[in-house]
Amino acid sequence: MSGPVISRRGMAGGGAAALCLGRTLPARSASVSRPGVGLPLRIVSLFPCVDAILLRIADPGRIAGLSRLAHEAEVSTVAAAASPYPSVGDNAEALLALRPDLVVVSHYTARPTLESLRRAGVRLLEVAPQLTVEDSLAQVQDVADAIGHPDRGRDLTARIRTALDRAVPAGATSSGPRALVFQNAGFVAGTGTLIDDMLRRTGFRNMAQTYGLSGFGDLALERVVADPPDVLLAGIPRPGAPAWGERVLRHPALMQLAGRMRLEPFPEGLLLCGGPVLLQTAPRLAAIHRRVTERAA
Repeated sequence: MSGPVISRRGMAGGGAAALCLGRTLPARSASVSRPGVGLPLRIVSLFPCVDAILLRIADPGRIAGLSRLAHEAEVSTVAAAASPYPSVGDNAEALLALRPDLVVVSHYTARPTLESLRRAGVRLLEVAPQLTVEDSLAQVQDVADAIGHPDRGRDLTARIRTALDRAVPAGATSSGPRALVFQNAGFVAGTGTLIDDMLRRTGFRNMAQTYGLSGFGDLALERVVADPPDVLLAGIPRPGAPAWGERVLRHPALMQLAGRMRLEPFPEGLLLCGGPVLLQTAPRLAAIHRRVTERAA
């Protein structure tokens, strides 16, 4: 059988996954350059996952701008809350026009932009991709410390840990349902990713490991048909604009697996970030786990 490849043909929201999760990179702590002193009064985020953190713990009047994906409801879980704030891209001139005194940047921020901000005396907080739940919780605290609200960071991480604990299925074993995560843009989440960690914590086995996939990458449809997962978590397409990934999901070969593989819609925004987003991701995965195991019983 010759079929399509489940692959990263393009990224939802203009590169959302690359910005938020990235391929498997060495995890590292956030670093802060401090040309100034005192608490930041005008904070800008260039990193979508930090948008959600700031909207939870920063004083509203201190948020000067959010990432260019903040308002895109397809990939952002905070689009409504972000609407009062301007969005800004990786452009030094546009950033400096917001008069920030702290900009949260990432590995993907262009070096010329970083140098321009440093020359202007802007404090930078550089955050790394969130490859595990612990990475994402550390990032919450890094941001909270940088904006002068470490207590709010501790409170938020405690809430997230509680949600994670509640999502652990009763009597969980290493032989839980086999799951595969397939996003709208057509790429599959393998081992060494945040969603892989979340699957394990909520009682699933990431089928990508069986297929030998680490990070994010391509997966031949034939592999899925020959050895399907118990559940396929698929990104929900934007209304009126079916994604390439949805066309793959409607492939006749996959449709024939209906009796062997459960298809569960999963909002794209829940796949891209950790931190406070896990407050939604954890119970959603727990509910899917219950449905899959009840069906198998």
